[in-house]
Amino acid sequence: MDEAPFQKRLDDLKADRRHGAAELARLALGILAESAAAKAGDGPALRQTLLERASRLIEARPSMAAVRNLLVLFQADLAGAPAENLDALRGFAAAQAKARIVESENAASAAAMACAAALGENRTLLTHSLSSTVLYVFHDLKKRGLRVIATESRPLFEGVALAERLSAWGVPTTLITEAEIGLFAERADACLVGADTVLENGDVLNKAGTYPLALAAVDAGVPFFVCAEGFKWMPDGSAPALEAMDPAELGVPAFPHVRVENIYFDRTPARLITAYFNEKGRIQGARP
Repeated sequence: MDEAPFQKRLDDLKADRRHGAAELARLALGILAESAAAKAGDGPALRQTLLERASRLIEARPSMAAVRNLLVLFQADLAGAPAENLDALRGFAAAQAKARIVESENAASAAAMACAAALGENRTLLTHSLSSTVLYVFHDLKKRGLRVIATESRPLFEGVALAERLSAWGVPTTLITEAEIGLFAERADACLVGADTVLENGDVLNKAGTYPLALAAVDAGVPFFVCAEGFKWMPDGSAPALEAMDPAELGVPAFPHVRVENIYFDRTPARLITAYFNEKGRIQGARP
């Protein structure tokens, strides 16, 4: 993949509003696997191109730790690889990117299995947005008496897409607006969300609306769980910027003296979280 098609894929990744952090990380790795075929005079030139492209992909989605962490691992793989043979380096780079994709998928599946096992049968779960990892949990529980309350998740209504998927699986589902979170929290056995990033102190960056859901869960006395594989954890204590998107997505007319904000992510404090689940199992949170 040469520069022009790469730039198009990079722009698409940056504009992507449909996929969660893990899926975007895997898409980014797929772009790098294809980039292994980029024009290059020799091995060192190809390696430099791939390292630079990985950095540009990381910068495209700053709120998502999975993108950063998996691509940094790919960069480390590449930095230590021999570059004398151009064709060998192409094969190595493509294979490593694909291996990291599989590693991510396996981690998400293991985290979901641990979460599903802990939640058990005949549960009503309230969720927000559309997390691919949480979807794995629902898939594991779909024949075990699962019921779901899903927010529609504006502005692009990914919760509606989730409800459609659950409907196809035969899972009884109630679709609500985010404004109804406070009404429905007490009707759930637990709240379950994914994460775009888990910070070193346990705070969670996720789709805006997650923080109010956690507050509602506390008030209703309902546990609040986060299912997020280890690649979504930020080890160095840094907090990525919260991405602001096009206000036009909200469909609000332009009024004088009115500024429309469309920030996609919020930060849920660790003190509101009962437990986290990753591929290693359950991690107790700050909330009893």
